[in-house]
Amino acid sequence: MPPNTPIFLLGLAVGTGLLVVGLLLGYWFGRKSSSGTDVVDRQQFLSFLRNLSHWTSEFSGDVTRYQSQLTSLNDRAKSNDPPQREEVVELLRQIMQANQQLQQRLDSAEERLESQTDQISNYLTEARTDGLTGLFNRRAFDKAIDELFADWQKKDQVFSLALIDIDHFKHINDTYGHPAGDAVLKHIAATLQMELNEAVCVARYGGEEFAILTVANVEEAAVALDHLRNAVSKIEVTHEEHRISVTLSGGISKIELDDKIGKLVRRADEALYAAKLGGRNRVYLHDGQLCRLVTKIVAPSSPPADQASEMPATNRETQELIAKQSKIEERLKRIVEDETHRMIER
Repeated sequence: MPPNTPIFLLGLAVGTGLLVVGLLLGYWFGRKSSSGTDVVDRQQFLSFLRNLSHWTSEFSGDVTRYQSQLTSLNDRAKSNDPPQREEVVELLRQIMQANQQLQQRLDSAEERLESQTDQISNYLTEARTDGLTGLFNRRAFDKAIDELFADWQKKDQVFSLALIDIDHFKHINDTYGHPAGDAVLKHIAATLQMELNEAVCVARYGGEEFAILTVANVEEAAVALDHLRNAVSKIEVTHEEHRISVTLSGGISKIELDDKIGKLVRRADEALYAAKLGGRNRVYLHDGQLCRLVTKIVAPSSPPADQASEMPATNRETQELIAKQSKIEERLKRIVEDETHRMIER
């Protein structure tokens, strides 16, 4: 055997081991990038890196030892005491065995890492999702609005926030029970996902309130929100033997120049409050100065079931109700205008 052959084989073994390490890490990071999971459990990943570092140190120690032995054999080959063939074969066997052990350890590490990553992925999904409705939760919403706000600051990418609330939800719970309320929440969530599938984020904001983030034109988004409101008002949610009528109130506003997230949320909330104060079952748009009614005049939303019989039944009473509603809206408009002027003057 030529004297350089052992050194060549040692280099080949070392290169193979390092290649395996590189391929494993490259494969793992590639999988994480392609799956869209951008958060990994830090403690588990650090543990994996520590183990990998330990194995690499062991492998490096073996390489140093084998390098020393090969140097000794090479020196002997040049002297009058050449190494025996059995000595060379045994050294190469040890090198290949060490390389094989490293490969087995890396394979085992990959299996454990994949298992841990699946667990992390499931945990992250649960952490971002509302357990009842399947929509994004408040944590996911906060992250989404932060990202949209960053894009707004960097690229002037306008976005809008809509808040919607189920009308008389407490009455539904009190009358039919909380399981019926849960059924209503699930139904509304499914309708939101179907009707607003182009939204950036549809989230359960809290209780019976939902939040929608969209980059669509705010006027178009307001019309779409009112279309959703109208569609919900025409259907009933069936729970056990009950048929429950549901209506929504909504408010929407878009990000403005030199704006802050808190101000945007407050404007959307003011628009939602205007819809509630105006009689419910309607949508308002806050244009940065005033709240404007988007919905065409409709009969105010009434509590379901047992309170439905208390609603006016004649045309005259209905006209009086609409007139009263108009007065409320005019009063609301004046309140908003006065408050706006007061804030501007400060």
